[in-house]
Amino acid sequence: MRLTPLEEERLLIFSAAELARRHRAAGLKLNQPEAVALICDTMLEAARAGATYEECVAAGRSAVGPDEVIEGVRELVAEVRLEVLLGDGSRLIVLVDPLGSGPDPVTGR
Repeated sequence: MRLTPLEEERLLIFSAAELARRHRAAGLKLNQPEAVALICDTMLEAARAGATYEECVAAGRSAVGPDEVIEGVRELVAEVRLEVLLGDGSRLIVLVDPLGSGPDPVTGR
């Protein structure tokens, strides 16, 4: 089987997200790569299911809670950037402070 670089990346994200799901189900807190993979996988799945840009953003923000990560991870994940394929074409999603480690980017609080 031959995979494009994009398909290989998608499989890597999926694998890391599955590991994160397994750890979370076992009651373990997630590390930085696991948290980012889970956020990305959630947004990619939402896009695949036909979600809008805003719905993909919301899915990414709700994928991992700040209490689900190891201490210090919230500060490491200042931003997540991911290109997703939506109905209107490829779009870049940038989640600033996806784990809630700082002030809300909208309200500033």
